[in-house]
Amino acid sequence: MGQPVARDLRLRLRRRLGGELLFLLPALAFGVLFALLPAVALFARSWSDVGGLPGWEAILRDPLNRLALQNSFGQGALSAALAVGLGYPVGLFVGRYRWPGRSALRSVLLVPFLLPSLVVVLGVLDLFGPAGLLSGPVPALASFGRGIPGIVAANLVFNVPIVVLFTAAGCDAAAPELEEAVRTLGGNPRRAYRDAWGPSTWVGAAAGGLLTFLFSALSFAPPLLLCGTRCYTVEARVYSLDSILLAPDAAGLLALTAVLVFLVPTALYLLLLGRLRAQPGRARRTLPRVPWRSPVAVALAAVTAAVVVAEGAVLAAVLYRTVVPSDGAAAGTAWSSLFSGTTAQRLGISVPGAILNTLAFAVAASAITVLLGIAAGHAVARRPGRARLVGLALFVPLLVSPVVLAIAVATFWRPILGGVSTTWVLVIASQTVLAIPFAIQSIEIPLASLGRGPAEAARALGASPWVAFLDADLPRVRQGLATAGLFAFALGLGEFTATNFLVTGAGGFTTLPVALYTLQSARLGAAADAAAGLLLLLSLAVFLVLSLGGRRVEL
Repeated sequence: MGQPVARDLRLRLRRRLGGELLFLLPALAFGVLFALLPAVALFARSWSDVGGLPGWEAILRDPLNRLALQNSFGQGALSAALAVGLGYPVGLFVGRYRWPGRSALRSVLLVPFLLPSLVVVLGVLDLFGPAGLLSGPVPALASFGRGIPGIVAANLVFNVPIVVLFTAAGCDAAAPELEEAVRTLGGNPRRAYRDAWGPSTWVGAAAGGLLTFLFSALSFAPPLLLCGTRCYTVEARVYSLDSILLAPDAAGLLALTAVLVFLVPTALYLLLLGRLRAQPGRARRTLPRVPWRSPVAVALAAVTAAVVVAEGAVLAAVLYRTVVPSDGAAAGTAWSSLFSGTTAQRLGISVPGAILNTLAFAVAASAITVLLGIAAGHAVARRPGRARLVGLALFVPLLVSPVVLAIAVATFWRPILGGVSTTWVLVIASQTVLAIPFAIQSIEIPLASLGRGPAEAARALGASPWVAFLDADLPRVRQGLATAGLFAFALGLGEFTATNFLVTGAGGFTTLPVALYTLQSARLGAAADAAAGLLLLLSLAVFLVLSLGGRRVEL
């Protein structure tokens, strides 16, 4: 009897695990095929071609390579510290108190994260550049339009909202019962902050700071446009080695160094993120109104207002330049310049063609992301505790930065797929890989919190687990599906770093962000201003759709 029972248990376990892994496999396989496998192949080939460890050491002794690593750490650390310093008080004000417009602001704070990096860089130049709207009347502000200050300013526009949202999530995660207990025992507000709700905000701010460090240390467009070689991050240096200096092996091993170096902060970020999600709070509660008599609350409100004004000023400057171009051209000529024959000749493609490419790639990437998310979501719905493990596995490909991803995917897949004519496949794949870790959470998080009653009722009526998931669980997370697709679409709409590498020299696959970079590099200021404004308007349109129905993306 013992052997048949044991055999039956093994078969049941295999069937159960096999069914769950079957639905996890598409998302995991996509990340392996279009991120990890090409990257490992790139690193292995570079290691072999330079002669192993001695060649790697020689590459790391190159002064410019060492400078790029130093820049990445310096700019990343400074940007992260300032982002936490500005974002933490705003996160407390947004997450702790109830006030008119709070929900709207919490949604609006997502806008900078969805913006194309080039639009933000152009916004910084519009404010603080040679003909800046602020640096013109106040020349001392021109230092924020170039060099390290300019790069940090651009990084802050992107990343302060991230710290704000993570800190606010820490407020949400605090257990109201614990705070009530502290107050019952006579604790003052400072004691309640220190012992009850404050620690979860520290975890959130630390997670946001680490994510800010990673994004800033691997920034590409800001050092490229605001400084040059002396400020290159690892990302920009890898691109220069591969595409300009034609040293792909050096680029590959410098990229490997970056992956190994940034593995530790990435692991710390994921650890903090797991702790934040494991907090006992998230219960629905009524937040207190802002105590305007409190100097602390007034200070938090003042910092919040300053951050909102600064973020808005960058976006307003981009839109203003579409009317009054930065190169001194006549007012109102930016749009006609963008759609002129001269611009099309310079780009090698018409602007409507670049817009069509941009939309087509973004739509395809978002569709694939949603399909992969639905399949992975089925496994999460069956085992909610696995959501964190799935998120970790899908986040791993982000260790391969966009430039490295593009180099690895191009060298690995182009020969297999048939050359440059298949560039569109690689662009869609790279945009999907970059969107999956963030967008899929919009499906997995609500699925993990669903009650099992409807699905179990469907199973009791004879439905298979997959059919029960489609009929009972998936309709209840329609907003999550829409948000995941729109979020992936927004990221694809503004993706520049990987796409720029892939479409260069690839004929008619240029996208609008790549066109913007080409126009800015060619000093066609009016056309570049209009292209930045067009990208901004498209991103804002996606944000408005995201906001309908109160949809919120989880980072």
